[in-house]
Amino acid sequence: MTPTILLTVDGSDKDERAIAVAAALAAVAEAEIRVVRVLEAPIETLSPRALGLGVIEAAHEVRADVLVNVRQSVERVSALMSGKATGEVLDGVDVAATLLGDIEAHDAMFVVMATEAAGAVGRAIHGSVADRLARESPRPVVLVPPGAGYMTGKHVTFRRVLVPLDGSSASLRVIPQMLAMAHAEALEFVLLQVVRPERVGGHMMPPGLPPVGDYVPDGGEWTHVGAAIAEQRLGAVAERLRARGCHAEVRVIESADVDAVIVDAIRNELVELIAMSTRGEGGLRRLVLGSVAERVVRHSEVPVLLVTARSGDAVP
Repeated sequence: MTPTILLTVDGSDKDERAIAVAAALAAVAEAEIRVVRVLEAPIETLSPRALGLGVIEAAHEVRADVLVNVRQSVERVSALMSGKATGEVLDGVDVAATLLGDIEAHDAMFVVMATEAAGAVGRAIHGSVADRLARESPRPVVLVPPGAGYMTGKHVTFRRVLVPLDGSSASLRVIPQMLAMAHAEALEFVLLQVVRPERVGGHMMPPGLPPVGDYVPDGGEWTHVGAAIAEQRLGAVAERLRARGCHAEVRVIESADVDAVIVDAIRNELVELIAMSTRGEGGLRRLVLGSVAERVVRHSEVPVLLVTARSGDAVP
């Protein structure tokens, strides 16, 4: 069965970012794309038209406009891919709930959507539809931030993928999701772990030694370890990827500013995609890699693929 990528649109300019990214992801996954837009038919949209047309006529006109928008989105994504693309308008008073139900019904492999620019308080995601999808979606969600606007209208190719890990088993959920794609062997994985500068009793530790009591060897969590041990563990993950025919590199950086390191790595490593795991609890602020998810998405210049505990449990 051909996998499907759900591309959500809302008729705004930001849809163009998501269209380019969905097409690129479809090429790696050898997937079809299903373009979906939820029609809420809010009163503020209908009222001006209803004055002259009547409520029923105004509702039909709004729906016709939305259908045109979805068809245009299908045409644009089709021009960027070799596979099949279809479109559908969904009715629902709760956009996030409607999309979540559709993801379940059609068993999408990935969900792709663009995010808004950060508002006055700097929160581009928290409390939004994107936030809820990232927390509750049974499938990984790819968020396309404003910083990836240069991808609009272009034929994008995903080759190098940055995979931030923190040593926990939860952070590794992203790996099988990436390997499930038909052409995963064409990807180059850059495995990154940020470790805090090591101190014991206020003194710097010798390089590579784990803090006392924080390192659990042989299958346990290794979220607080020295750079040398982190590199050894990441090396083992890289070897498993290489055994699957993938190219894999390891990067371990000492810093207390995790999200800044991840964002800097976009240009330093020339990656086109970030793939990372989240806990999916309390919004994107709760991340396996600390409270960095929202800041990474906000400042990223490439799409960010998020795998939650729920979406990581089911690998297509």
